[in-house]
Amino acid sequence: MITRRKTRQIRMGNVTVGGDAPITVQSMTKTDTRDVQATLLEIWALEAAGCDIVRCAVPVREAAEKLGEIKRQIRIPLVADIHFNYKLALIALEQGVDGLRLNPGNIGGTAFVREVVTLAKDKRIPIRIGVNAGSLEKDLLEKYGGPTADGMVESALRHIRILEDCGYPEMKVSLKASDPLMMIEAYRMLADRVEYPFHLGVTEAGTPGVGTIKSSVGLGALLSQGIGDTIRVSLSADPTEEVRVGIDILKSLGLRKGGLTFVSCPSCGRADVDLVKLAKQVEDEFRGLHEDIHIAVMGCVPEGERVVTAEGPKPIEAVGEGDEVLTHEGSYRKVAWATSHRYEGEIVEVHPTGFAPFRLTPNHPVWAFPRASQKKAGRARYPKVLSALEAGNEPRWTRAGELAPGWVLAYPVTKDKEDRATISVEGLGEIAVDEDLLTLAGYYLSEGTLSGKNGTPYQQFFYFHERQTAYVDRLRAILAGLEIGSRVRYRRHAAEVVTHSLALGRFLADLFGRRAERKRLPGWMECLPHDKQRALIRALWEGDGYVGRVRGYWRATYSTSSERLGLQVHHILLRLGVAALLHHRDQRDRQRNWLVSVTSQLALSRLASILGLGAADIGVAGGRGIGLIFKNGDVIRKVPEKDIVQAMREEVDKFLAERKAAGPGAEAAD
Repeated sequence: MITRRKTRQIRMGNVTVGGDAPITVQSMTKTDTRDVQATLLEIWALEAAGCDIVRCAVPVREAAEKLGEIKRQIRIPLVADIHFNYKLALIALEQGVDGLRLNPGNIGGTAFVREVVTLAKDKRIPIRIGVNAGSLEKDLLEKYGGPTADGMVESALRHIRILEDCGYPEMKVSLKASDPLMMIEAYRMLADRVEYPFHLGVTEAGTPGVGTIKSSVGLGALLSQGIGDTIRVSLSADPTEEVRVGIDILKSLGLRKGGLTFVSCPSCGRADVDLVKLAKQVEDEFRGLHEDIHIAVMGCVPEGERVVTAEGPKPIEAVGEGDEVLTHEGSYRKVAWATSHRYEGEIVEVHPTGFAPFRLTPNHPVWAFPRASQKKAGRARYPKVLSALEAGNEPRWTRAGELAPGWVLAYPVTKDKEDRATISVEGLGEIAVDEDLLTLAGYYLSEGTLSGKNGTPYQQFFYFHERQTAYVDRLRAILAGLEIGSRVRYRRHAAEVVTHSLALGRFLADLFGRRAERKRLPGWMECLPHDKQRALIRALWEGDGYVGRVRGYWRATYSTSSERLGLQVHHILLRLGVAALLHHRDQRDRQRNWLVSVTSQLALSRLASILGLGAADIGVAGGRGIGLIFKNGDVIRKVPEKDIVQAMREEVDKFLAERKAAGPGAEAAD
C-alpha cells in the first residue's frame, strides 16, 4: 500500500492536482501552436487516449493568441508553456488557459513576475515552476561544479520564494533531468522542504524503447514512495504513446484502476503456439473494455523480435517456410509452415434472403452450408433448411467466393474497419469521433427529433424518462463541449432536453436522417473499430434498449421503427460477437417496429460486458498447441490453440454474468 505525500491542492480547470486527488497523466503537443487545426487534432487524440492535462508551447505572440480558440474546443485543462517573455504569459492568461509553466527567475525580473502573478491570482490560475537540470542558473552550475540534485533544489527554492513573496501559493513544482538518479534525488530532497504538489518527469528521455525504461525507473521509484501528484512521460514519439506509458506506469503501481490491463509474455523456444498472433487477437478482442479487468496471455516472440536464421537475423514475421532457424539445441531446423490472415482480391456481392446485400473479398470467411438442388418444372428447387441439416449438412467457415445460389448463410460478419479521428461539421468545426460524439449519435437515433419552419431543423429535442438524470446530464455536458446551450423541461414523467442550433440540426439530419422510420447510421460507422462501436451500442441501448426478464427468461431488445437502422444495429452486434435476432412486430394502427433481440445466455453475457455490467480477471497460458484458461491464478479450462480467443471470451462473459448475479458490492469484494 503506497502512502501519498501530503501536499496542497490546486485546481486546473476541472482537474484537481495534489492532496488526495488521483495522480494525473499529462502530455505536450508537438505541433506549432499557431496551427490551430493540427494542434486540435493532436489534443483530441490525447483526450481519446486518456490524457488528463495538455501543455502547448508558446514561443511567440501569435501562438499565445491562438490559445483561446484551442481552449474552446477541447475538454481537458490547457497549460501554456512560457519561457523568458512575461508578456506571453499575460496573453495566455487573457486567453483563458488553465495553467502556466514558467520559471519566475528567467522572465525579466521581480516587477514582471508580480505582473504575471497579479493576473494569475485574479483568474485563480496555478503556476508550475519548471526546473531543468540542463538549464540551471550559471551561478549554481559554478557553485556545484555542474548540474546536480542540490543545484536543482536550490533553483526551485529560489523560484518558490518569488511566488511566495508575491503572496501566491497556487503552484506545483517539477525538477526534471535526463538522468533518472539525479531526478529521483532532487525530488526526494525537496519533498521534505515544501508542501506543494510535484509534477514528475524524466526530461529528454529518448525514443519509446529507451525513454519508457528511463521514465518507468525514475517515475516508478518516486511514485512507489508516495512522491508525485501528476506525471508526464517525455518520449520522441506520438504524444499518445506518452499517455499510454504514463497510464501503464500508474496502473502497474496500483495508482490507477479501471479499463483493460493487458499483459503477455515475450515467448521463447518452449512454445510452439503462435503467441504473437494470439496476444494480438486477445488484445483486439477486449480493446475498449471499460470494466476493471486484468487479462494475461502467457506462452512460452513479439512482432519485430529478431530470430537467428542461416541467412542472418530476421524479424519473426519475416521468417517463412523453408527458412532455417537456429534452435535452442544449437542446430538449424527448417520452418515447416508459416501462416497469416489475408483478406484481399476483387469484391463479390452476396444477396442473402431477408437481409441487405453485402460485399466481401473472395477469401473472406462466412458461416454457411450448401444445399443440393433438384430441377422441377425447369427451375432449381432447394430443400428446407431443417431438412438439409437433418440430411447431414453442417455450417462451416466458407470462402465468400465459393458461395452459390442455394447456400444457407448463418449471417455475414464483415471484417472491414474504417476509423476516423474527426469529422468536419459546418458551423461546428472539426469534431472528434470519440465516445462523446457516438453517445450523441445514439441518443439522437433513439430519443431525438428535429423541428423548424419550412423544414429547417433549427430546434432539437431529446426525450428521456424523468429518472434518467445521468443520461440527461451526460447529453448536456456533450452539448456544452460543442458550445451548444441546452435546457431541460419535465412533463408527464419525461425529461426533455431542448437545444436551438441550426448547425447541430443540419448535422444530425444529414448524417442520421430526420424521421424516425428513416433514421440510419452512415456507412462508415458500421466499420468503426470495436471500442467505438461498443460506445455507440451503449448509447443506443440507453435510449431505446431493454434488458430484463420476459416470461421468466432474460432478454435484451433494441427497438426502432427504422428497418435500415435495425439492420445496422443487428450487424454491429454480430461484429462485436453478440448473437442477435432481427425481427419485426406489427400492432394495429401503429407503425411497424423492428426489434433486435438477444436471448442466449452467452450473447447476453457478452452484451452485458459491452453495456458496462462488470468484469473479472482471466488469463491464458499458451504452449504446445493448447491453451490453459485460468481465473485468479487457477486453471479452469484446457482448450486447443484455435479455440483460445473464443474460450477466453466465453469465460470473461461468464464471470461478468456471475458478478452481476451476485448483486451490488460483488465487484468491491473481488
